[in-house]
Amino acid sequence: MQEYVNFDLSEDWYNDRFGVEFTEDFWTDPVKRTESYRELAYMTAKLLPESGLGSLEPKPKPVASDQYGHRFIPKLFGCEMKYTKNQAPACIPQKCDYDELAALDMPDLYNNDVFKKAISDAKKLKEKYGFAESWINTGSPLNAAVSIFGEDFIACCLCEPEAAQHVLMILAKTFNRLFYEFTDIINPPEKIDKENGGYGNCPAIMFSPKVYKEVILPVDLWFRKQFKTFNIHHCGILDDYLQLYKELQPTAFDIGGGSDYKLMRSYYPEIPCTFIVNPEYYEGKTNKEIDALIKGIITGGGPIKYIECLHTYGVGRNTTDENIMTLRTSIKRQFARQI
Repeated sequence: MQEYVNFDLSEDWYNDRFGVEFTEDFWTDPVKRTESYRELAYMTAKLLPESGLGSLEPKPKPVASDQYGHRFIPKLFGCEMKYTKNQAPACIPQKCDYDELAALDMPDLYNNDVFKKAISDAKKLKEKYGFAESWINTGSPLNAAVSIFGEDFIACCLCEPEAAQHVLMILAKTFNRLFYEFTDIINPPEKIDKENGGYGNCPAIMFSPKVYKEVILPVDLWFRKQFKTFNIHHCGILDDYLQLYKELQPTAFDIGGGSDYKLMRSYYPEIPCTFIVNPEYYEGKTNKEIDALIKGIITGGGPIKYIECLHTYGVGRNTTDENIMTLRTSIKRQFARQI
């Protein structure tokens, strides 16, 4: 296990501390975007020198698909984007009836403006830095479906499950195609990791285990078969899905705060895990309370040899600098001898 809690500072935090605005022009130019993140890493290291966050000599991390943040897939399928000064890009869900959902097809990638822009951005990044990352945060098919079609898809799962399952399968097949073709174009084929996969299944907790099993799981099982190993990111409470996920044969978990870690270990005693520390559990809390929180996660989710790391994301303006330092160093202070 790593000695420190890993941090993913949010746009809200950067906006509050440094005044940077995440409007559309922040994201559009790939080189400007990459350099802006390097500058933010430097500014973070200067602001919190004892935290180990950021870097005084930040290296570039050029990601070709990053213009839409984590909403590349919704944009690929035609969603409008919304940009605000203190948030990551968001998408506006499309309105569709059940017949339209049942007729959904894969996008024509090479005639799709979003795909072509990402390829163009990759070329610019490679000219500037010598390389570009081809990673796309697709999420799971369910994650993308909820983002793209919102409440219409949720209702479809209950009223027209075959149409909903069709949507999920179209998304899964699109992910699989992007995994190979987008990466092939940007990086040599031999660099593609074809065996290790996974997804972020964030909206799973919006569905009952019954609906998940009958409508969503069959597509997830198809997607799972494309990989040898499979990591599941489940940022909600995991408890009701422990038995369902058994069918997916996960080889690693990323588990949301508030889950029953001991119950999880009764189902998966030796699976490697990362654990999410939700901001609402440490914002404004005392050092003692934060240390108790970390201790509870590690003792409940242990043994330590099966914990890869603890991490927190969505860190916003309400998290004090003291909260950050306490959370960041809690593992080392409490468990140094066991790590």
